[in-house]
Amino acid sequence: MGLASVKRKESREICFVPDNDYPRFLREHLSAVPEGRIVDKQGKVLGHHAGIVNYTVGQRKGLGISSKEPLYVVGIDAQNNTVIVGENRMSMLMSSSPPI
Repeated sequence: MGLASVKRKESREICFVPDNDYPRFLREHLSAVPEGRIVDKQGKVLGHHAGIVNYTVGQRKGLGISSKEPLYVVGIDAQNNTVIVGENRMSMLMSSSPPI
């Protein structure tokens, strides 16, 4: 069909953030990015975060917490400013956590 985008490299970033640092972009353009809790699926506090804008469901790296098993973000509860983590990456598909 001659579409110009066919040969373009796939992009997963926000196009209007030139350096792809969207957490920095959001911090600069929001009035406040409050800190909050990182909890497991049972609600146990495992650590604290510097703002939910820094996390994405499915994320494993950069959580700032340690565990015997790898932990993944399985949900983000924006209303309660909480990042929810779990051991099984696939559990995010079964999560009942509300999205941002």
